[in-house]
Amino acid sequence: MEITLNSELYIRSYDTTLTTTYHDSRNPTYAEKKKVSDIGRKYYVGLYRKINDKEFNLFTLELNGLNGLILLHTELNFIPFWGWYKNDRIQDVMDSIPAEYSILTGWKEKEVIEREQFIQYIKDCIKPRKRPWFQIGKTLPLAGELDEEMLIKELIDSWEKLGPFRSYYDEEIETSRRALDALMSLASSRNLTETELLGRNYSIELSTIENLKTNGKRQAFYIYDGDGDQMVTKGFVYYLDYHEKFSPFQTIMVQLEGHNHIFTNAREILGDGVKEWWITKTFSTHSLNNNEVMRNAMSLLKDHGVRVRGTEYCVGSFNNEMDFFVEGVDTVKKNFIDSALIFAHASEKLELPSNDVTDELKDEPQLSEELEPNFSFEEIYQTISNSLFTFSKDIIRDLHLNLTALDDKHFVLLSGISGTGKTQLCRLYANAVYGLEYESENPYFTTIPVRPDWTDASALFGYYSSFEKRYVKTEFLNVILNALKEREKPHFILLDEMNLARVEYYLSDYLSAVESRKEIPLHQDENVIDIPKKLMIPPNVYLLGTINVDETTHAISDKVLDRAFVMTLSDVDFDSYWSQVDPDLKVKLEEEFFLLKTLHGTLLSYNLHFGYRTMDEMLKKLYANYQLPEEHQIEPLQALDRVISEKVLTKIRGDERISEMLRTLELWLRENLGNESISLGHVNRMEEELEYYGAAQFWR
Repeated sequence: MEITLNSELYIRSYDTTLTTTYHDSRNPTYAEKKKVSDIGRKYYVGLYRKINDKEFNLFTLELNGLNGLILLHTELNFIPFWGWYKNDRIQDVMDSIPAEYSILTGWKEKEVIEREQFIQYIKDCIKPRKRPWFQIGKTLPLAGELDEEMLIKELIDSWEKLGPFRSYYDEEIETSRRALDALMSLASSRNLTETELLGRNYSIELSTIENLKTNGKRQAFYIYDGDGDQMVTKGFVYYLDYHEKFSPFQTIMVQLEGHNHIFTNAREILGDGVKEWWITKTFSTHSLNNNEVMRNAMSLLKDHGVRVRGTEYCVGSFNNEMDFFVEGVDTVKKNFIDSALIFAHASEKLELPSNDVTDELKDEPQLSEELEPNFSFEEIYQTISNSLFTFSKDIIRDLHLNLTALDDKHFVLLSGISGTGKTQLCRLYANAVYGLEYESENPYFTTIPVRPDWTDASALFGYYSSFEKRYVKTEFLNVILNALKEREKPHFILLDEMNLARVEYYLSDYLSAVESRKEIPLHQDENVIDIPKKLMIPPNVYLLGTINVDETTHAISDKVLDRAFVMTLSDVDFDSYWSQVDPDLKVKLEEEFFLLKTLHGTLLSYNLHFGYRTMDEMLKKLYANYQLPEEHQIEPLQALDRVISEKVLTKIRGDERISEMLRTLELWLRENLGNESISLGHVNRMEEELEYYGAAQFWR
């Protein structure tokens, strides 16, 4: 039950389930089952404050039958305590809590955290990404009859004694709101259309805002050369309420080429009057002179009108009295994007064309903390769920179990129709283990495309060239060597389209070594010092492979299948896919998407359906048609007809078993695209070929 008090405050209680369970316990049908159930053994009524889409508990009365306690407390999550720890206020916050009050955590089983251990407890939660909830308040025994007057007195007393702590909490809520509102004002701007860097003009296209599922939003931006004929790069601006791994504060992050070039706390601009937003830049390259890198980067910023002082640069000013950016949100946003592009150029992550400016040196990703793996399924699932890809919990869990069930062997094959996200899922999972977004560069994930001419183990492990007098290394071998040096870090390898060659030919040495734990002989030359003569496959190598089944691929032998977990990804969820499509595209192509979705359903029963990639590319072409000048556009149904003939029908082939499918497809095309459609002509031709030859295919 929920009672609204005003626009921000409301009361919520949890009494319906309790009442239902009580009555069920008196019903002979349910009595025995309810005796061992936890449902209904807790009751609470709480006062909450709602700001934007977030709610905050101010005070709660909880009757906890599981622990035999009455709790009068304020409940809050880990993030505020992390923030107080980061800004050195946590001891003051702790001092505001009455000495006789408890700090508890846990939902079912309450754990009391001793006051003198609490700060260390918070510190210990940061790196492994544990994010518990806490209850701060008073506990009383839940026994016998409750005296109403006594309980009311205790409620008033606890509310008053928690006042000083609640003041810190209210201040934190308000600071978070103001900082996030400032970020959202930047996010709302889509007026930025051009910039000039290194004497060259670029067009900028800003996408609509995408909601991250937990902690903020992100916006893609596209940089085109000149008037927009050629895309130079794509990046993202993240507007975060907090960063799950690195910061409890409201954060803006600018990402290019898989690297975070800007990562800064928005609270820096809060205070009195007008505050300038100065950001400290750091470089931590391993092979370059970082001082020279810094000088070059700051010099470029200064040349482009960005104020600098030492290792800091200023992106704009914020008026705290009126809550707006003095220069305007468009200018501040442009400064962020320009600065990120300059850092990417200076680091050689992105080479911007230049007429008279020499290229600068190289930097590493802005987040200087070392990547730490975490195989907690809850964390991995949350990270993948927060991405813009569509994978069910069953698929994610199955991949997780397949990779982690065995301690010393990790080998998973992913099969299915093309375009269902097999490769993306592998990257998502490997990045999630390290707490990285999909677009981030992960040094512990390597994709290796398999070539049809791989006929032996040298394709993976290299070989000694007697002609060149050196050992010819491969990317696969480099990963194994790195894994041997860093045994505490999981190293993921994806062999993409691995059955383009016969898998047992090139992978047999690897499989035998993993199974037997024996070394693989590499060479016998005494002069080769950088490559060992024999190689052990360490248990921190995680091998994944994607396989497709068509006339260009080979069957997987039993020897390989016996050593792998095989997953099939052929189901697609176009409803979830459509919910994440760019809103501008959805407005234009709703009818076309519906028709393509019904076509997919028609083909599904014949196992000739298509995946996300095909749907995505068809919609993008249809949307590009809408963006042409009106006099040059193809009529919408004609455009749909063309993409179907170009992306769907091309895969149709078979014998008399596809005759029913062709007849069904013919009827669908006549009904939806008309008798003159190009696609209908192809289907009619294939029907004639099938009747005459007993087989048909799209290609003539």
